[in-house]
Amino acid sequence: MHTPGDDASAPDAEESRVEVYVTADTSAAPHKAGEAKLYVMYDAAHPDGDKLYFTEAEWEAFVLGVKDGEFDLDESGNLP
Repeated sequence: MHTPGDDASAPDAEESRVEVYVTADTSAAPHKAGEAKLYVMYDAAHPDGDKLYFTEAEWEAFVLGVKDGEFDLDESGNLP
């Protein structure tokens, strides 16, 4: 993930970095129209690529899953 102070000229600068922003504009995700806000996750190294759109409830569930280790990988790099 990109953090302030990252050196854009570092060797891994072309690797993916996940960033998230919050928006009230649902036009890019019409299936989520009517939501007050959306959390948009994207690869900052490829900002014109695909984006994931989360409602507030979906985002809260995702964050809880991350905190609970639901997406942690095993020693081989696979989901358990």
